[in-house]
Amino acid sequence: MNTSANSQATVDGAALRLLQFEAEIRRIRQEDVLLTHLANEVRSLVPHELAIVWRRARTGPRWRAVVVSGLQGVDPHTPLLDALARLLGAQQSHSHVISLDMHAPATLAPLNDVQRQLLLELPFASAYWIPLPDHADRVDAGVLFMKEQAFSAGAPMLLDRLGDTYSHAWRALSGKKRRALPDARRRWLVAAATGAAILIGAIPMRLSVMAPVEVVAARPAVVTAPINGVVKRIAVAPGSTVKAGDVLVVFEDIQPRNEMLLAQQRLAVAEARNARITAAAFQEAEAAHELAAARAEYDLARVTYDYTIEVLARTTIRARQDGVAIYTDRRDWEGRAVQVGEEILQVADPTQVALRADLSTGNSLPLKAGDDAHAFLENAPLGGLALRVRYATFTPRALAGGDTAYTVMLDPLPGYAPRIGARGTARLYGPQVPLVVQLLRRPLAALRQHVGI
Repeated sequence: MNTSANSQATVDGAALRLLQFEAEIRRIRQEDVLLTHLANEVRSLVPHELAIVWRRARTGPRWRAVVVSGLQGVDPHTPLLDALARLLGAQQSHSHVISLDMHAPATLAPLNDVQRQLLLELPFASAYWIPLPDHADRVDAGVLFMKEQAFSAGAPMLLDRLGDTYSHAWRALSGKKRRALPDARRRWLVAAATGAAILIGAIPMRLSVMAPVEVVAARPAVVTAPINGVVKRIAVAPGSTVKAGDVLVVFEDIQPRNEMLLAQQRLAVAEARNARITAAAFQEAEAAHELAAARAEYDLARVTYDYTIEVLARTTIRARQDGVAIYTDRRDWEGRAVQVGEEILQVADPTQVALRADLSTGNSLPLKAGDDAHAFLENAPLGGLALRVRYATFTPRALAGGDTAYTVMLDPLPGYAPRIGARGTARLYGPQVPLVVQLLRRPLAALRQHVGI
């Protein structure tokens, strides 16, 4: 009678502890606390030495340890955890309780020699795998309990019950999940999505690129330095209207004027000597011999004087046509030394404009005269300007930042002339290509340059 009462008391006590344990689990409000509780507190009901909580990787069958009993953090790449992960991955099914003899040759067969020896050296001979299914009953998580001696006969049933309790609490903490689609429907959806992507990628469209663009004069009169000298003054303001014959640029003329005066004096001396020797040549034979040399000196002095007169005249540059003066700022030029041929400013008709686009060599496309383009200028971002390609250079030029670009000249359609100097972005259109070519053109080009194929 006493034995029966003691047994009933033992059963009642175990059931009470289980109920209290489950109530404690349901009071947990954080997922990480729940997993730590699973790894460390189950031993009070089912004695064991080591518990490891596992989750399946998002891609592939590999398992990853997330919590280990008695440890604050987990390094999933330790040799022991790598060996156990490979052992779990080799199991046929993870959806039910699995008993593992950790020292049995059949259990260790999927491991390599190093991993097999590592597990044989561990004192844990017995292990139980308890699955933790999600909302769709898919097992992507579980816990492995390990013990030196064999588990008791009732341990599997109790562990399975606790696994259900922990799994239910985990699902509640992680929120409602969308039910996973059946494999057949998932494969059908993948095939349909792939086919749709192929069809969309095959949609024809015009190949296009973006490039910075600037409005420039179509046929400007370029004013360059006619002499080597220093700019004294620019007589017209940037953007001002000029008439043909107006003074544009004045150079410092001290040196050219002094050289002209010296040449004038040398010419007067040479002219007087030539006149004296010419008069004396009729009476003196010696003077007749010097006549040719005096004449040559006079001619040389005359050429030098004419040259200095021309150089002095070039110290003032006048406009050759009507238009507006185009340059940066007076302060950029006044007092600056320039060389012959260096561009100073332009005089252009403001109604005759073109657009110059700098097409990066890494983002180029085949263009020909007459191709379409659109420009979106900064001073009119909502209105696109229709353009036609005039020409595109074959040789790139270096830009200020160190990049290289092809120059593409564009003509606006009749009816609107944007302001010279306006900047913006141009979209250049090439031949018809599938949509996938437009989307993957630059990534593939970058990949080819990186890997060298």
